[in-house]
Amino acid sequence: MAEDKQAAKGQAEEKKHVSRIKLKKKNWYKIISPKVFGNKEVGESYLVNAESAIGRKVKINLKDITGNMKDQNNYVILQVNKATSNQLNTVLVGYELSVSGVKRAIRPSTCRLDDSFTVKTKSGRSVQVKVLLITLNKAQRSKCTNVKKMLRQLVAEEIAKSGFDTFVVNVASQRIQYAARKMLGKIYPLRELAFRMIQLNEKGLIEEEVVVEVQPEPAASEPAEDKLVSTQEAEVENAEA
Repeated sequence: MAEDKQAAKGQAEEKKHVSRIKLKKKNWYKIISPKVFGNKEVGESYLVNAESAIGRKVKINLKDITGNMKDQNNYVILQVNKATSNQLNTVLVGYELSVSGVKRAIRPSTCRLDDSFTVKTKSGRSVQVKVLLITLNKAQRSKCTNVKKMLRQLVAEEIAKSGFDTFVVNVASQRIQYAARKMLGKIYPLRELAFRMIQLNEKGLIEEEVVVEVQPEPAASEPAEDKLVSTQEAEVENAEA
């Protein structure tokens, strides 16, 4: 009897130490791109609740947003800043070029110029920019220095005018590179100009920047035909004089 009571007591103690594992239910949440990329769905995240994703960053291949195979070497960095019942809204915080994209730009008998600098947006946000320049042929050091200085100035002016989001979109579409190569070619022709990285230096949760450009009103001018007539009259008067 004593042994039976002791065994029953031991079983009761074992039952007391048994704990149940509580499983939290998770759901799929859609990741939505920023407005500058058309608010498209770019992925999904499996979470307990949407609020837990706020502040997280995700690296997305630009091809998955634009559908263009030419963008497969470009990546954008998005940060979740808002959460709703079934989706996660994001803002743009960075841009990167893949390593393979950088390697393909390098050629023999050329000069490779790497540069890293900080610029400011119109609203005063700090942005880190890393660029890679490949000259058409071997160039003098003074030429290379002038090319880098001019590029810094061009980037600073453009990002201060357009804002961070618009600047990244223009880089991804090669508009900035095309215009910059044309200007820098006056100093020395370039084979390649690539932005390796563009990144906001802000920490914590990033709020979306909205830059509104105020277009100046066009100055009043006389019609083209009137200008032509007045020019011809002036020529006649000069000839008579």
